[in-house]
Amino acid sequence: MQAVSPQSGPVNGRITHNLRYLLTLPIAAFVVAALLFAVIVGQYRGQHNGRIYTGVSVMGIDLSDMTPPEAAAALADAATYSQETAVTLTYGEQSWQKTPAELGLSLDEKATIATAMAVGRDGTPSTRLQAMFQSWYYGRSVAPVWQLNEGQLAAGLANVAAQLDRPAVSAAVNWNGETAVYTPGQVGRTLDLATLSRQLREPLTDFRQVQVELALNTTTPTVYDNPETAVRLQQLVNNPITFYLQEPLADLDLERVELPQATLNSWLRFELVSDADGTSRYNYLLDENAARQWLSQFADQIDRQPVNARYYFDDDTRELVLVAPHVNGRRLDIEATLAQLKAQLGTPNHAVPFVLEEIVPVANSEATAAELGITELIREQTTWFYGSSDARKHNIARAAANFYGIVIAPYEEFSFNKYLGSISEDDGYTEGLIIVGGQTIRGVGGGVCQVSTTMYQTAFWAGFPINERWEHGYWLDYYNDGEGPGMDATVYSPLVDLRFTNNTPYYLLIENYYNQELEALTFKFYSTSMGRMVEKEGPDFFNETEVPGPEQDRWEFDDKIAPGETEQIDWATQGADVSVRRIVTNVDGEVIEDRYFESHYIPYPNTYHYGPGVEPYDYSTVINPERP
Repeated sequence: MQAVSPQSGPVNGRITHNLRYLLTLPIAAFVVAALLFAVIVGQYRGQHNGRIYTGVSVMGIDLSDMTPPEAAAALADAATYSQETAVTLTYGEQSWQKTPAELGLSLDEKATIATAMAVGRDGTPSTRLQAMFQSWYYGRSVAPVWQLNEGQLAAGLANVAAQLDRPAVSAAVNWNGETAVYTPGQVGRTLDLATLSRQLREPLTDFRQVQVELALNTTTPTVYDNPETAVRLQQLVNNPITFYLQEPLADLDLERVELPQATLNSWLRFELVSDADGTSRYNYLLDENAARQWLSQFADQIDRQPVNARYYFDDDTRELVLVAPHVNGRRLDIEATLAQLKAQLGTPNHAVPFVLEEIVPVANSEATAAELGITELIREQTTWFYGSSDARKHNIARAAANFYGIVIAPYEEFSFNKYLGSISEDDGYTEGLIIVGGQTIRGVGGGVCQVSTTMYQTAFWAGFPINERWEHGYWLDYYNDGEGPGMDATVYSPLVDLRFTNNTPYYLLIENYYNQELEALTFKFYSTSMGRMVEKEGPDFFNETEVPGPEQDRWEFDDKIAPGETEQIDWATQGADVSVRRIVTNVDGEVIEDRYFESHYIPYPNTYHYGPGVEPYDYSTVINPERP
């Protein structure tokens, strides 16, 4: 059987015909629209041939439909910003004001206009068409093209850089003769133009006022001292150093002492010290031994021995009664002063105090008799001055007062002149007769030797070693009474002194009593008895000479004597060498000293002082005599 497919026939033809009819109209409309769009686009492009498309702007300036020259003219008005003082540069408290043009910033008009012209012209046809439409419909802002001329930037900042840039300088210590010259290290620095360029671009392209803190590039020198070290070294080599006493004694102490710069420089040693970062720095060392030696020269001027308190011994209570308080001594503490000098070197304070060590005497105001070993009277001795003038009596009392209540430390040497001090009318002494150079003359202080003689005899009988004692030039009746010749002691500061040593482990207290009625002076020694016994032999006389006769009498003019009068001041005495032996034994009876004290006395004639109108050797004019 043969199958036969059905045929569409006229129905299918009609459908196709109808479809073609229906599509022809849209296609034609599309073609027309496309042709119209092409015509419009072509016409739009033609209208903008050589011109910037509509809607394109730069920095808010509408460049629509402008030719490049027209756009350049429009942009030129906007470029006036570059001439304004729009830039402030600061560094610390310094500031500089600049225009963008001075800093090398300018608008690249050609590049900017080329960028504006490229809108709608660069890219594929579709992107060009899209850009062209968007600029027309929405508007298109094109970023300006700015250029920063680095050379012009450097030129514009030349005066700023001149004030900020500086080279790196290594620290150095150089000697100019005896003077050390320290040059501190300096960190180098230069203006960072690259950083400045980045900081300026954004605000300048937005036409804004801008303030920029300048950045500097730094360079550390090979030898560099930090600011603190630099200041110390500069202070060290530039400022003189003076030493002073914090509490000087008025009119007695040395003034400020300046350390010569050359001397200080000779003590200093500068050395380079390497740090971990590869840099070096200066350090200084002080020659401490040289500094100690220099400081030691002032020790004698500064040191003051303490002054013991003065007492008297109360025989009833057997205690000390304070007469005068002690005075502390002082000693230059060289090590502490050196430490103070080192601490102040390199600081602004170059006034260095001498550091003193205070010395409190053992025999101070609070000391007791038991503590000092002053427990009993160990010796008492009296001399007499019968017939002395009022002036001589006054001087005896005045001199004796210097010795009342003094204490002598164990094994200390006593010096009469140390406690006697100066002798003058300002010191309370009066003029009288004194023995100088083997003769009697008028002078201030006659009678002082009565005190030294009494002191000597007391020390003699106490058994203390006598280190220095001088006899008078000739016999004097004052000193012959009691102990006899060979037991006197003269003094004449500073050459002639009376010295003995307290050679016991106990303090020695010296008291004296002036008795005007009995014309006597008594010294008392208080300490602790060592059980010593003193034996005296003599005096023994040798090489005796006769008493000078009247023919050898000495007559001397004295304008202090009243007219017509004569005073006898010395009586003739024989000359002789006198020897006194002292034997001292200890508590066990052992001899600890056997010594002869020798004295040489010259013969001395009668001596007279006469006043105006008297003929020498006229004995009828002699009035009441004065004995020296």
